[in-house]
Amino acid sequence: MFVLLPGTGLVLPHRAGTLRFGMSEYAAQWAVSIICEIHVFGGAGADWAFTGDYLGLTLTARGERGAPRGARGGGLGYVEVAREPADASGAEPIGPALVPVVHRGVDLFGRPRVEVVAHLPRQARVDHGIGRPGGYLQAIGLHGPRDPCRTGAGAR
Repeated sequence: MFVLLPGTGLVLPHRAGTLRFGMSEYAAQWAVSIICEIHVFGGAGADWAFTGDYLGLTLTARGERGAPRGARGGGLGYVEVAREPADASGAEPIGPALVPVVHRGVDLFGRPRVEVVAHLPRQARVDHGIGRPGGYLQAIGLHGPRDPCRTGAGAR
């Protein structure tokens, strides 16, 4: 089970740890490599980026300029969990995901889109798919805080 923690990051399954906003590229890769193979790529506007596939879900992590600094470049600034399309045409999923993606006790990929809208984190970037009735969310991503002092994370 993945657990979204707005303002903090993403808890990974199997006690692999938490992808915390601001963590270094190496720490993020290490945590994700516990559950799946990682694939490094260059992301637009990102200091670093990688993906990993886990039981029909794709996890993407990006280090972004303006995020708290990691060991190399920007710290983790964005995480996303996306579902594979239902078929080769790219149609949205028509059923629950194998692995729960949870926010405040609600499996966001386990119920039809119309049932989970009220439970979506305010700061989430959501791909609702093409809007087919009864469809399920395609992807959900979270941006980390840009200024840790404003969010209280850097306050003493």
